[in-house]
Amino acid sequence: MCDDRHERTMLRVGPAGYPPGSKGAVQAVERVKALGLNALEVQFGRGVNLNEERSRELGARARELDIALSAHAPYYINFNSTPEKVVKSHDWLMRALRSTDTMGGRIVVVHAASYMGRTSEQTTRKVIEALKQVRRQMEEEGLRPLIGLEAMGKISAWGTLREIAEVMDEVDGVEPVPDFGHIHARGQGCLKTKEDFQEALDGYLQLHPGRLHCHFSCIEYTDKGEKRHLLLETEEPDFALFAECVRDSGREFTIISETPAPSEDAARMRAMLA
Repeated sequence: MCDDRHERTMLRVGPAGYPPGSKGAVQAVERVKALGLNALEVQFGRGVNLNEERSRELGARARELDIALSAHAPYYINFNSTPEKVVKSHDWLMRALRSTDTMGGRIVVVHAASYMGRTSEQTTRKVIEALKQVRRQMEEEGLRPLIGLEAMGKISAWGTLREIAEVMDEVDGVEPVPDFGHIHARGQGCLKTKEDFQEALDGYLQLHPGRLHCHFSCIEYTDKGEKRHLLLETEEPDFALFAECVRDSGREFTIISETPAPSEDAARMRAMLA
């Protein structure tokens, strides 16, 4: 595991990706600090683009500023695809894990699979097999980050609470990453009241006793689930209700804003959590 000295703050909030105008990773964490935030999820969605030197520089500056780092693995990972694509997915995730380890990040969030015509059980087995191989290689290389399995918003995507729990039962070093916009979309607008949020949140808090790494955005959806992320002002789902549940829980959270304006909305989230 990574040294979690800078994780001990109960509540951390930050953007997915660098704040606008950032010239490189170091300036990005400085801008995050200037916004009054204390977390940053580095986006490797289109590929791992930080070399070892820059990753070290980012980690050092983040520790100085008390900014907790995490990362999002490439979007094109799919451990339920062809053998060739599974091999590539393994490599893409390993690259993200190595860079995150170098910068001192705690967790790498991943979209693990799509069903591709297979059942939930078959897909879950594929994810378990793949992540066991990833974990073996991580141990060989001495990599410390955790693997965060994201709750997915499209009906075609693997990543329900039950599926994530089944992987955690068999693979060490894996945590759930609830994305409440995704949960709302997949559940066809299921997060309407504080009680709805509490029920959804409790499932993940019971599954994972430590710091819960979360994503949040408002969202547009269809009968197929997630369509697109929306600004926080859209209020569906309503972050204010989620904030009440977080404050009441007494638990440690990292909340990453994934709206179309992630930095500005992260600052709004931070204010609403105060």
